[in-house]
Amino acid sequence: MATKILKDYMKCALKTLKGRIATEYYRTKKCNKDLWLVSERGDDARDNGYFFFKYLREQHPEINAAYIIDNYSADYEKVKNLGRIVQYGSAEHYALMFTASKLISSHIMGFTPCPGFFVGVDKRVKLFKGKKVFLQHGIIKDNIEGLKYPNTDVDLFICGARPEFEYVVKNYYYPAGVVCYTGLARYDNLFDFDTKKQILLMPTWRKWINAYSIEEFKKNEYFRIYQSFLMNPKMNELLEINGYKLVFYPHYEIQKFLSMFTGGKNVIIASFSDFDVSTLLKESEVLITDYSSVYFDFAYMEKPVLYYQFDREKFFSEHYQKGYFDESTFGPVLIQEQQVVDALSQILCGKFKNEGYLKNIREFFEFHDCNNCDRIYNLISDAIQENI
Repeated sequence: MATKILKDYMKCALKTLKGRIATEYYRTKKCNKDLWLVSERGDDARDNGYFFFKYLREQHPEINAAYIIDNYSADYEKVKNLGRIVQYGSAEHYALMFTASKLISSHIMGFTPCPGFFVGVDKRVKLFKGKKVFLQHGIIKDNIEGLKYPNTDVDLFICGARPEFEYVVKNYYYPAGVVCYTGLARYDNLFDFDTKKQILLMPTWRKWINAYSIEEFKKNEYFRIYQSFLMNPKMNELLEINGYKLVFYPHYEIQKFLSMFTGGKNVIIASFSDFDVSTLLKESEVLITDYSSVYFDFAYMEKPVLYYQFDREKFFSEHYQKGYFDESTFGPVLIQEQQVVDALSQILCGKFKNEGYLKNIREFFEFHDCNNCDRIYNLISDAIQENI
């Protein structure tokens, strides 16, 4: 594993050198003048990067913007139809990340082909001249050391809610003016939706699982717990009687183990390539998650959330250190499988009391409109040039 990482870094370093050499050539091309380079992970377009790029192409076509994505991505065509794309990992990609005036990404260093390599290098030598804008992948609720300054150095750090903004300003140590509350770009897309009889089960990943083999994963508690729930007789009976489907869509990092899971006839095992997370969130009536910040998106739409936190103690000691947010303010926190089934039964039978949670949700989101992308755009085009 270590040898592979070293080889990948060496390959990245060589391509980086070639990209720097080619920078002057790309900089002289008119199509690269004042370029806003937008990205997510490089193989997707369904997060804040995509929705901000879409906004730019539709509302500000005068901005010279390009989106980084792999030609083999399931999302390639929908981005291609919007405007200019750059092949992820190509010579052009390596050159443009040194040429672009704005480097805009939903993930830290997402505009690079090898984020782990570039985070370390950029901290030491200030490799990128373009202004770095962190759109965020989701609202921060935990104490994440890797996102703190100077572990990560960005010029704008976007926040999606007032309590999150206040927490990041106080605990992440960025210079004044870097952290800004605008709302997340993708939230502009959460107003126009129709639900159907669908429950979304969307757990997040675990650091200790990532390097597992298939056999190791099958022995892990994570697999056993979720496999048991997918096959739970009472849960499947609830689905059948009420005419619902349950969609199991685990985190991006868990998708490689997806073929290990099976469910009843009303359970859909959803792959990253076949299902769009934004669509799933909008069309589902109920969300069951664990610690995934995707519950903020769901709560923003004022729909019920259930938290299944069977490994709560281990998660907050070995994955992320718990931050300011208490999940129980948005929905019930459940530990046992039967508790989740019972709570789901209450919701489907119309006996679930959501009013108290709705009050908390409305207080949490100060901005609840379709103007997040506008606010982000104004920051990038004005404040970032004047104050940084």
